[in-house]
Amino acid sequence: MFSRKVQNYINQINLDKQKIQQDEKFFKKQSQFTEKTQARELTKVLRRLANETVKRQKFELQLRQKTSECAAILQVIPDFYFRVDADGTILDYRPVKMPNFYIAQGVERGKSLRECLPIAVGDRFQQAITQVLASQCEVSFEYTVVNGNFEARFLPLPEQQIIVLVRENQDKVQAASLKRDTQFRTIIENANNILFALTPEGIFSYVSPNWTDILGYEVAEVEGKSFSLFVHPDDLSMCAEYLQRVVATGEKQDAIEYRIKHKNGSWRWHTSNSSATRDANGNVLSFVGICYDTTDRKQAEETLAERARLANFRADVDAALTQGNTLENMMRRCTEALVQHLNVAFARIWTLNKRENVLELQVSSGIYTHINGPHRRVRVGELKIGLIAQQGKPHLTNSVQTDPRVNNKEWAQREGMVAFAGYPLIVEGETVGVIAMFSRQAVTESTFKALEFAAQEIAIGIKRKQTEIALRESVRRERLLNRLSSQIRASLDLNYIVETAVREIHNLFQIDRCAFFWYRQNAEIPYWERVYEAKSSFLPCLLNDQGNNAEIELIASKTLNREMIRIDDVKTVGHGITREFLNDFGFTAFMSLPVHTQSGEIGAFSCGYCNGFRPWLDNEIELLQAVTDQIAIAIDQAKLYTQSRIAAQTAQDKAQQLEAALLELQNTQAQLIQTEKMSSLGQLVAGIAHEINNPVNFIYGNISHASGYIEDLLHLIERYQQHYCPPAPEIHQQIHAIDLDFLKQDLPKVLNSINMGSERIRQIVLSLRNFSRLDEDGMKPVDIHEGLDNTLLLLQNRLKAKPGHPEIQLIKEYGNLPRVVCHAGQMNQVFMNLLTNAIDALEEGVGRLVLSGAEVWGDGGIGGWEDEIGTSAQCPIPKIRIRTYIDQNSVIIRIADNGLGMSEKVCKRLFDPFFTTKPVGKGTGMGLSISYQIVVKKHSGKLECISAPGEGAEFAIVIPLNQ
Repeated sequence: MFSRKVQNYINQINLDKQKIQQDEKFFKKQSQFTEKTQARELTKVLRRLANETVKRQKFELQLRQKTSECAAILQVIPDFYFRVDADGTILDYRPVKMPNFYIAQGVERGKSLRECLPIAVGDRFQQAITQVLASQCEVSFEYTVVNGNFEARFLPLPEQQIIVLVRENQDKVQAASLKRDTQFRTIIENANNILFALTPEGIFSYVSPNWTDILGYEVAEVEGKSFSLFVHPDDLSMCAEYLQRVVATGEKQDAIEYRIKHKNGSWRWHTSNSSATRDANGNVLSFVGICYDTTDRKQAEETLAERARLANFRADVDAALTQGNTLENMMRRCTEALVQHLNVAFARIWTLNKRENVLELQVSSGIYTHINGPHRRVRVGELKIGLIAQQGKPHLTNSVQTDPRVNNKEWAQREGMVAFAGYPLIVEGETVGVIAMFSRQAVTESTFKALEFAAQEIAIGIKRKQTEIALRESVRRERLLNRLSSQIRASLDLNYIVETAVREIHNLFQIDRCAFFWYRQNAEIPYWERVYEAKSSFLPCLLNDQGNNAEIELIASKTLNREMIRIDDVKTVGHGITREFLNDFGFTAFMSLPVHTQSGEIGAFSCGYCNGFRPWLDNEIELLQAVTDQIAIAIDQAKLYTQSRIAAQTAQDKAQQLEAALLELQNTQAQLIQTEKMSSLGQLVAGIAHEINNPVNFIYGNISHASGYIEDLLHLIERYQQHYCPPAPEIHQQIHAIDLDFLKQDLPKVLNSINMGSERIRQIVLSLRNFSRLDEDGMKPVDIHEGLDNTLLLLQNRLKAKPGHPEIQLIKEYGNLPRVVCHAGQMNQVFMNLLTNAIDALEEGVGRLVLSGAEVWGDGGIGGWEDEIGTSAQCPIPKIRIRTYIDQNSVIIRIADNGLGMSEKVCKRLFDPFFTTKPVGKGTGMGLSISYQIVVKKHSGKLECISAPGEGAEFAIVIPLNQ
């Protein structure tokens, strides 16, 4: 309507303009007439112009009125108004409040309208402008952007201008929105999904109507309530964390599964996705989500999972029954399969002790693994376990709290126990035990059936295993008895017999301690002695302990009367002292068997168990009695054999003592002979040295005087030659005959040589006296280096080069030694023996090794010769090294050579009397033996030899600083 009125106003204005333009043209034409004509015409024109002016003023007034009306209308209408030129440039505009109108860029005069709009919409606007300019007719079209649907109208104006009016199609938008809302509500009401909205505090602000159909609650019962009232307590924390992640990340999260409560009290599984709506500042306004019921799928998954668990359970039970190496291992694997696959709290298996009619707990898995609690032994007919065995029927319940057979309901409530299942283990009408379990969740019917079937298989497996064990034990006992009999009969060693029996019994019966006692009845005060035992590692050793009064009272009277002691459970012992004795040793079960021999010996085997009740089986008793009978026979035989051996050993010991005494006597005799020989030699040497010493001292004492006299005479002759020259012919002839000039030069040299020789003789004599040491008796502080030097001086001739033997180099590495308390003469004798042997070894061969038939010179080994021995085969260098040093409180003298060395076999016998490696007639074999006696026996030291073939030899003398 508005568009037509505007269009009419615009058309009227255009007609008025056209009329005025025609009048102006007409006025120009009239100017061409004559002046009169022009005057007349001018008058007419003026009249008409005046009329036209009046009309024009009237029209302008109307135009202004219409323009004002248009402006007022434009202010009132909700359309967005633009006035643009042919290029689409904005000449004028009037914005309106249109929140959904989409403008890509800011609107300004002089800016292209196309730039202010989205690209596709701007292109459409430009096409419409072109179309209006071409047709001078109205053009309109509708378009849609992100925020709504709009209508654009384009109206032509003079001077190639266009009016653009844009308005939102509210009616269409509202109709479409209403239609979508209706469709959405229809979808929601007919869908299986629940839509909901939560406040930031977790309060339901909206739930879809199908909540009632799915969960039973009316919408009014849910809206305004916290979601925590409907979600399972175990899933609350997960849901809260999910909403926190939605707020924190602002991103879409993976769906979560949780349980939600139905009005009938059951729990339904739901899967949900949620997102957060926010205001302009990013604050969370609400949570919007959708959830759908997945209970059927969950139940199907649980059914499949349960089938898989039951299959795995059956597989593990079958594996345990076929692969279990022991009965306990087999039963434990079965209970562990229950705990692992059926998610039970704990499971146990009892086996039946027929002799006592008691169920004995064998294994326990789950939250309780001990087997020593109050349910360790349950009598048949007592408690729920005993009733199951007595009645031979299973007991099943999913309501432990109300079960009359569950006595300790406080424990069940505290531990959250919900279900119990107990099955008798029966094979061919014979009860072998009971299997039972507690669970913290209800047990399904299929699980009960699987347990029943497994109980039948476990019962068969236990019976088969018990039969195998019984057969194996029987075979083991027979083998043990045969082995013991053969070992006992084969051995006449009493100790071995008893020790073997104790060890075998301990291993066979798996007990904690097995011991054997002798009753020492021939002692002044008879007592019991524990001579052998085999025990577990955690028990103390009690060997050689005499029995206390409690032991004697417990064992002695029964054993002396040939009675057996058999205690399966120490709690059943009424005698206080006996029970106290067993408790002191930690025994919970005890057995003792007497041993009586034909020779009157009395002993006893005691067997102790420390880990609870231990029934001693009849076949075990029979085996032990058979063993004790065999042992008694063997002990008699061993005793006779021992007596004969003792007699033979006594005779042999006496013979060995005589032989050792004879050998010692021979060694002593040889050492005395050698010592006497050395003593005589020492006296002889000392006497010779004394006899030589007197003339040598005479010569040595007069040499200096003779030298002075001769020098005086020679000086006198020189004076005569100076003052009586020329001499008489006879004197001149005599001077020439005796070669006086040579005599004057050589005579001092001769005297010097005589002086050196006499000095050498004096030193030798002094060394002989020091070496013999006849004037020194007993131990005195001695300079070890002086003794070594004196010995080397006596051996100086052997160290010099000889035809076929190069000179032996002597290397002294003396340490800073104090005076050592020792027998000086004896130590000199040791040095002489060791140095003489070293020289002999070097004369036999110097540092040579024989490899593959070729001789090569060694490059070191014993004594550290690496840097001392030459490597040239043409120039072997025989060497002796003497080192002395102090190590702690001992003096060490090491004498090493680089000779041929010795083998290990020779080194071991080196200090034996009469042992020698030298040719016959060259060595007595007593030198090193006497040296060993001197160092070790008389000086409390050590004499060692280190040698190897081809690596020389080194002797180490170690003697204390103070004796």
